Amino acid sequence: MRRTRGNLSLLLLGFLLVSLLFAVVLHHYSLNVSAATVENPSEKQESNDGTHFISFFDDGERINVRSDAPTVRDALVRANITLDDGDIVEPALDEPVASEDFNINIYRARDLIVLDGQRRVHVKTASTSPNDIATDAGVKLLEADKVELASYNNLLESGNLLAYRVIRAKIVHLDYYGQKIDKRTQATTVAQFLKEQEIDTNAEKNWISIPLNSKITDQISFSIQPQGKQTITVNEAVPFGETVIQDYDLAYGERHVTKTGENGEKTVTYEVDMKDGVELSRVQLSEIVTKQPVAQEVRVGMKISLPSGSHEDWMAAAGISPSDYGYVNYIISHESGWRTNASNGRYFGLYQTKKATLENACGANWANDPVCQLRSATNYANSRYGSWAGAYNRWRAQGWW
Repeated sequence: MRRTRGNLSLLLLGFLLVSLLFAVVLHHYSLNVSAATVENPSEKQESNDGTHFISFFDDGERINVRSDAPTVRDALVRANITLDDGDIVEPALDEPVASEDFNINIYRARDLIVLDGQRRVHVKTASTSPNDIATDAGVKLLEADKVELASYNNLLESGNLLAYRVIRAKIVHLDYYGQKIDKRTQATTVAQFLKEQEIDTNAEKNWISIPLNSKITDQISFSIQPQGKQTITVNEAVPFGETVIQDYDLAYGERHVTKTGENGEKTVTYEVDMKDGVELSRVQLSEIVTKQPVAQEVRVGMKISLPSGSHEDWMAAAGISPSDYGYVNYIISHESGWRTNASNGRYFGLYQTKKATLENACGANWANDPVCQLRSATNYANSRYGSWAGAYNRWRAQGWW
């Protein structure tokens, strides 16, 4: 009986020793797994403690950590990573760390030079795209301009800094089927430019005013015209007309636009026959007015003011309308100076006509009868020009009547 109890004690002691040894091994294994997890988070082991595996890619260097940081900004602080002016972080600083395996990219700002013709611009930027670098330097890029890495080594000024050169596009002035087009391009030849613009260079279809191998220079101009018969549709202006209103309250010769005219528009279709850039014929096929023109209204002054000392009494006695006094005064003043006996040896009287005309109308005393002479002048004005106004306009136009 004593031997049995001794054996049981030994068995119990052995069991306790084995259990203790197992616990030590298990604890050691657990420590190794934890260490391996921190050193190699790419194994993506699941975690329920609110932490994430975060990989920082800092200008080419990778740093792996496990962190419970809620945002990118917090993750940078806890990893002791500082940012300088101009550095760029993706995702943004306030973005949440939302996935178990989270990547943060850091682009460090660099001192660079942008060359734009003779202009040199120093810029500190984290941008990697050449166009973005030029934009960060305040260089305005236009259509078809490009930016390339350039060799630049001026030790006296800036050391061995990287430089980016702006290559400005050239401007091409193209007359394409009569349409004026300005394009910017990096093409070096006309052929390259036309291929870029997807314009057919087949000589049987298009006539091109310069050789295809011509070099593209800035502000170059050339034209392209179709060969053979083509149907073209163009927009053309419809000129506006003018409505003239005679205003007898407005001084003669004055002209006032009371309503501005507007050209209309029409769409015209032609059949045009072209050969080597020369239009051989053009036949109109159709025309549609898409916008009616608006006539311009103009008031034209017709009032003639009589000077002091005029002979209104003579004109009134001759039955001349007061509205015509100004016309009569103008003509008689220029023809005879209101001298009833005026003569240049060929023509006589107030309105300088043949003596026989005056004698037939007024008799032998014609030189002393201004009223009769004015009646004769009125008959002449009405028969030849339709009115005193018509006579006046003709006199103004040609200097005689």
